[in-house]
Amino acid sequence: MKIAGVSILPEVEPSQMPFWRQVLRGISGCTFQANELTALFVVAAATYFSWRLGAALVVSVLSGTIAARLLRPRTEMLGLGLYGWNSGIMGLAFVTFFQPSLAFWLWVVALGALVAAVNVAMVRWVPFPTLGAPFTFVFWALWPIAEIMGLEKIDLGTFPDAPVQFVPATIAGIGAMIFAGSTIVGLIVLAGLLVSNWRHAVVALMGSALAASLATHVGRPGAAINSGFVAFNAVLAALAAYVLISNDLRMAALAALGATWIFSFLNRLELAPALASGQLFVVWLILLVGWFNARFNGAGPQSKAEAKP
Repeated sequence: MKIAGVSILPEVEPSQMPFWRQVLRGISGCTFQANELTALFVVAAATYFSWRLGAALVVSVLSGTIAARLLRPRTEMLGLGLYGWNSGIMGLAFVTFFQPSLAFWLWVVALGALVAAVNVAMVRWVPFPTLGAPFTFVFWALWPIAEIMGLEKIDLGTFPDAPVQFVPATIAGIGAMIFAGSTIVGLIVLAGLLVSNWRHAVVALMGSALAASLATHVGRPGAAINSGFVAFNAVLAALAAYVLISNDLRMAALAALGATWIFSFLNRLELAPALASGQLFVVWLILLVGWFNARFNGAGPQSKAEAKP
């Protein structure tokens, strides 16, 4: 791994990646990176916001990576951190939505492993990118039975209205990727993106700015915008579309706007926390439309050509 042309860590094939680097890459995966140095920025940002957030992130990724290794998945995916980041997001969500307790920390460990197992299974059997589906679906399944599991939900209340501060809100949206929407956290995470891939940093900023603009236009509460709450799905969706679908800013912008709308819609249903569902469903929708579009465009010209004498 090189930063500005300087070798920081020896280059290793993903299939040969040592355990500690698998863990770090799993942490950086929360920002769609596979970079050990980025992971340090992410942990620092989470810990700055709340020591529990930083601890839950590390513990969850450790638990998930160990569980995934025991299940013997594809080693190159382990080396890229792709079996750890869903577990990490579960830990971050636990700190956000549940009161700390002994049961809380036991479940952080157990569910980090469970999410990794679901992740391994989905990668084996689902023929399209799973993204954050393992974390999202496991969290939604436990939400109605949280009290039975010994967990106490946090009443987050509603966002008050406030004047929109567009630039700080845009930066806070970067931090909201790790459930820590603040300007300082956003700057730390943004620095982590920059050391990994400056283009990804630009895409993340664009996604956050688009979400903040759209939310301001439709009159969402200023505090929701300033905290980065309305933007974190847009940031994740923009990065996912850019990394997985096409290195195209137009595609990233489309994903950001679509994710913002889907996230808002699911939040209004109030069935469970919407989490990263906006990013998940919009990327799946774009992939589905792309699959259909290839057949739609291919059928027309071919039939016309066949019709000519």
